[in-house]
Amino acid sequence: MVSVLPHSDQPKHRIIIHAGFAKCGSSSIQGTLFQNLKRLREDGIFLFDKNLRVAEDYASLGTPLWVLEDAKRKREPLSQRLGGEIAAVAGANRQCIGVLSAENLADPKIAELFSGLDQEIEVCVVFYWRPQLQWIPSAWQQWGLKKGMPLDKFVSECIETRRPSYRLSIEKWKSVLPSAESHVRLLIAELLHGGNPAHDFFNLLGLRAERFDIPNLARNPGLDFALLHVLSKNPQLFSDVHDNRLIRSLRAALPTKFLSTNIRMLSLEQEARIEECFRGENLWLLKTFCSGIDIDEIYRAHFTPQKTGMRYSDMKEPGLIYRCLGILLESIAMNSDPATSGARFEDRIPPLPNWE
Repeated sequence: MVSVLPHSDQPKHRIIIHAGFAKCGSSSIQGTLFQNLKRLREDGIFLFDKNLRVAEDYASLGTPLWVLEDAKRKREPLSQRLGGEIAAVAGANRQCIGVLSAENLADPKIAELFSGLDQEIEVCVVFYWRPQLQWIPSAWQQWGLKKGMPLDKFVSECIETRRPSYRLSIEKWKSVLPSAESHVRLLIAELLHGGNPAHDFFNLLGLRAERFDIPNLARNPGLDFALLHVLSKNPQLFSDVHDNRLIRSLRAALPTKFLSTNIRMLSLEQEARIEECFRGENLWLLKTFCSGIDIDEIYRAHFTPQKTGMRYSDMKEPGLIYRCLGILLESIAMNSDPATSGARFEDRIPPLPNWE
């Protein structure tokens, strides 16, 4: 088992930096870490909180996104701050491991703030990345949709700016912390320990999953494609791209069968453009960090356009709107009567309507 924890002949103290990437299982990993704060502390593993300090209790938990953004704006070095936090809690512990996780750690300008940290303490940097054919629709749901941006335009912007920039971020961290160990994990279920990122991260920490509360469900499940379409037409429902209140409420109210996209969001033409744009970077990532797997097979299965059934791009506007209305009506009916069985409505909405 690969582990980022020190062995008996290694230094006692270490910092694990989970540097990304956004939309690559970060919420699952962070939520599971927070959920197991007490047990992790008992094992000498300490989490950095929303203020970039070692978390003492559940109240301070959160990712230090805005502290990191503020430090980037001020160009404030953070190495001594992190090392000092770990030294303060180390005491006589047999081992003291600090875990820092935040999606914007993938920003090369934020990585620069940690220069020299690997000279003060042992450091391991962990990345999770996923195929762009999955990442781009997920990122559109998180950010583009809330601005009223059509998916096709978002795809074009990602291709033009080469976003996500996995290689750029990984190589930046390597240049900033040349002595740090790094682990780059591909977010594909069959390649992850336990089949999900939280299980995989805990395994990477050298921890036995059965000792911890590790849920198997996704922390941020998607929404049905028809709901996504209608939300993208109503950006006024969101105060900004970080406003998730409506999405959280929908997730709480919707039947489970509508908590996934249900069809491929990208057209074959979009998938082909994405594959061509990122081909070189993806092959480099696979060959550099994914030893022991059939790279050709993984690439064909997850990084190339796939012939499939109905796609979002095939759907007509009336069909999308009618499906969305049907989902909302079913959800209202199910939630209005506590005695109503979900099975009563289970098959009312056809999974893939084909209105022309």
